[in-house]
Amino acid sequence: MADPMPVRAESSFSSLSEDVEMKSNEEVATEMAVGFSKFLNLNVAKEELKFNDSVEMMLTKLDEFFSLVDMIRSDTTLCLSTTLPDIQAKCAEMEIIFEKIDKLEEFVDVVKECVAATEEKVAKAESDLGTVGGLVKKLTSFVSKKKSPIQSGSRGKKNEFIPPKIFSTEEFFDHADPEQLVA
Repeated sequence: MADPMPVRAESSFSSLSEDVEMKSNEEVATEMAVGFSKFLNLNVAKEELKFNDSVEMMLTKLDEFFSLVDMIRSDTTLCLSTTLPDIQAKCAEMEIIFEKIDKLEEFVDVVKECVAATEEKVAKAESDLGTVGGLVKKLTSFVSKKKSPIQSGSRGKKNEFIPPKIFSTEEFFDHADPEQLVA
């Protein structure tokens, strides 16, 4: 081999000190090889342990998640097989209640109409006959005076009372079954 040419190498402190060291190519190559071997001889055991721990933690969390999903599936099955039919049965029972409520609303409307008609008749009678004081006067004047049959007949038709149609509870309530409020 030919004599290697000396290589001039500066130390890392060359900027501070003006020392210049002369090394041969072989020495420089040896230093570089040692440096690269240190670089390539990494201890990855710590990194591998961290990586394995991280993967293990993710697998544990995935397992917990799938357990939760299975629990939800079983609850959904329980809900669909047990709870939903119960809810449907209660809804069917509620339909009967809703029908009873509708019938009660009809009954209340009929009672309201009857009360309004009766109040109207009472108001008309009060206006025709006057107030209580006026009624006493009319009764005393009626008793004290004898009117001719023609006058009393024409006046009777004018003040003839026609009773309002009153509702019958039998139309709305089944009296045979005391448990049942509305037929």
